[in-house]
Amino acid sequence: FAWSTIGDTAPQGICGSGLIDLLAELRRHEMMSPKGVFSDRKQFEVDVVSESGITLSRQDASNLAQAKAANYCGQYIVLRTFGVAPGDVDRLFLAGGFANYVDVRNAIDIGFLAPVPGERIVKVGNAAVQGAREILLSRSRRAELEALVKKIEHVELETTPDFFEVFVEACQFKPMPGVLV
Repeated sequence: FAWSTIGDTAPQGICGSGLIDLLAELRRHEMMSPKGVFSDRKQFEVDVVSESGITLSRQDASNLAQAKAANYCGQYIVLRTFGVAPGDVDRLFLAGGFANYVDVRNAIDIGFLAPVPGERIVKVGNAAVQGAREILLSRSRRAELEALVKKIEHVELETTPDFFEVFVEACQFKPMPGVLV
């Protein structure tokens, strides 16, 4: 595996965006099944940076699958509830430090992100700090936010009748379908 670290320091582990890239590559090269099982069924972990003892185990893949599934369910159920196909999303904003480093194509390939066309996905950095600054310093921006909050509709994922089925399907490392049923 080829790898790099932030600040070109010795590797200590794999960050979240690195895990997404690693799993996408393992899938792309058919070294792992969609269910997170290594192609060599006797193998329980793969050396990522052997000189540092950094590995990816089947348990690591299982843990990531569950975290990914929660994210997938949120996107899938909200899109389906409002009758919007991923390809019809005008813009998907990715916020936060993690989002700045995630490879969008890899995230879509393993089902971490809905298959929204890449040109419609926008990385906005630390939007929470910027948003807080704007509403604290601008009355008009605060009024816009207050109006927007009144339009938000809460969707309770866990009360969706097929939540468990969607979650189980989402535990696989494969893209979300473009048509949601």
